[in-house]
Amino acid sequence: MTDSLPWTQKLTPTLASALAQGGPWLRVEEARSGGWYCLHGGSGENAIHWHHLSETGELESLDPMSDKRLPALPEMVGRWISEGIPVELLAWRLGSRAIFRLGNQQFAKVFRKDRQVLERWKHLETTAAKHSIQIPQISSWDSQTKTLIVEAAPGESLNSIWKSGKWEDSHIEAILRILRFLGTTTASDQLPDHTVSDEVDILEKRNEVFHRILAEPSNGVNPIVTEVIDRLKQLPPATSVICHRDFHDKQVLVSKDQMTLLDLDLLANSDPALDAGNILAHLRLRSLQGLPVPWEICAREISGLMADLNIEKERLATWTASTFTRLLLIYSRRNRPDELLATLEQDLNELLSDSGKWQGVLS
Repeated sequence: MTDSLPWTQKLTPTLASALAQGGPWLRVEEARSGGWYCLHGGSGENAIHWHHLSETGELESLDPMSDKRLPALPEMVGRWISEGIPVELLAWRLGSRAIFRLGNQQFAKVFRKDRQVLERWKHLETTAAKHSIQIPQISSWDSQTKTLIVEAAPGESLNSIWKSGKWEDSHIEAILRILRFLGTTTASDQLPDHTVSDEVDILEKRNEVFHRILAEPSNGVNPIVTEVIDRLKQLPPATSVICHRDFHDKQVLVSKDQMTLLDLDLLANSDPALDAGNILAHLRLRSLQGLPVPWEICAREISGLMADLNIEKERLATWTASTFTRLLLIYSRRNRPDELLATLEQDLNELLSDSGKWQGVLS
């Protein structure tokens, strides 16, 4: 294969053949019932145009209103329309959840399961305000349809700002404030736990898909996954704190007067270095994607904060590597530049060996 091939042509022959035409294709997910789910669209479009690719190579367009695992969708959309509310479907994760914009003032999430949704979203409301961090205000929660409606927050996401070519020192200050807040918030028996075993399970499953989806998966990925899992298992016990668990640049809105932390669906008790490792890996990824992110300066600032919180370097490096590994595995089935997977693999090896661009960064 040559490096000039579209990303879909690096996939298995069945996928490459089926997706050779009719693009652009943004993402591919393995379907539990067999075959694959393929997301159609261009960068910046709403993630809603899914197709199912059967194991025999037949491609079929899917309708979110016919998602049997989200039976409340037609009811809720019909209800909003009957009330004269403009409705826009922003994202649809098959069989899991759908996200809507309701007019200009609200967002709605319809879930398949109630995994302590309300408890997670409400948990940080009071304490966040004390740290000058805002949490989207909950308008309503319908336990029957599993629908959460929150008020829109002002501002623009860090990711959107960086894509416009802008970087300000206040961005890392916002990230550090959120990390300090989460890292000093004690665990709660009202929330679930995210353990090392849970993290290992995620890595193992995504590694399996990585090797099933690519026509020529890199031989260097299995050793990385094995090493990261070994390091996670060898970490000494630590007192759990509240973790966002999906903390990256799209989850932070900043405006002139306010900073808002979004999407608390995964809030849990977990390792005190998890969120720091997550955002640190994303900062490095954004730099590799060409955004104006001074990732080394940010990494040193985050490392310094972790030291202030008595979190050792090895713990931060391990959780950063875990997120980075997940990103490598995920981007194997997303639209990407040809060289990105090889770049991420090389970067991970340098992170794990404290060499190259990562040498001395986490002090």
